[in-house]
Amino acid sequence: MTDATRFQFHNPSVPKAYDEFLVPRLFEPWAKLLLDEADLRPGESVLDVATGPGTVARLAAVRVGAKGRVVATDIAQPMLDIAKAKSQPSAAAAAIDYLYSPAAPLAVPTGTFDAVLCQQGLQFFPDRPSALREMRRVLRPSGRTAIAVWGELERNEIYAAFHAALQATVRSDLAELITAPFSLPSGTALKSAAEDAGFRNVRLSTRSLSMELEGGLEQAIQSFAATPVAPGVGELPQDVQQAFFAHLRQEMTRLLRDGKVIGEMTSNMIIAHC
Repeated sequence: MTDATRFQFHNPSVPKAYDEFLVPRLFEPWAKLLLDEADLRPGESVLDVATGPGTVARLAAVRVGAKGRVVATDIAQPMLDIAKAKSQPSAAAAAIDYLYSPAAPLAVPTGTFDAVLCQQGLQFFPDRPSALREMRRVLRPSGRTAIAVWGELERNEIYAAFHAALQATVRSDLAELITAPFSLPSGTALKSAAEDAGFRNVRLSTRSLSMELEGGLEQAIQSFAATPVAPGVGELPQDVQQAFFAHLRQEMTRLLRDGKVIGEMTSNMIIAHC
């Protein structure tokens, strides 16, 4: 089984590509859906765990407004640097405090937040039970958490194409690293983990959205640079790299529709209460 903790964003080139290619086309649409489920209200205090380049945190800041509060944590300093460099979402948005912190322990006080959010982070944490208990610890008694985790790899077509091309051309450990985001695919297991951590009234839903790469095949190929697997591929012999990208072009061609590469992405979401 792939060690999901190896799927990290410490190489500076990867977060930059991630913010350029994946945030607007993948993570921002999903963030809006997660926030709809979380039902944030003006004036609330929010913690975003594994914030990356601040996608969820920035949208949450707009929803809670200037009287609200948003704290966003991550362990990848290059991601935090990108997030901090962005301008305030709007004059009416809450200020965002970016904080270097692991998911367990979270470097924030107990009983501080109305909502804890975590979009596509839990599957990478080395100690998921402790991370969930930490999320519950920092919530106020009436608080809730909203967590999203990708479903099965085969139900996430863009990454399934990455995986197929890698399997055909590179060594197995590098190919399997791309499966790390899909290492907690069971919605039932996600719900049970939250309940084991002490959450109650846990509601599970499975949602799908299309990821559209409007730049077609070239943009689809370029988007691979947004994955932590890309630096490893870049270190391979030139002929192996060429073979990989040729296979990736073939795989992405299967998803080509009217000049766009369109792949369905599927995620499990839970809303859980203290």
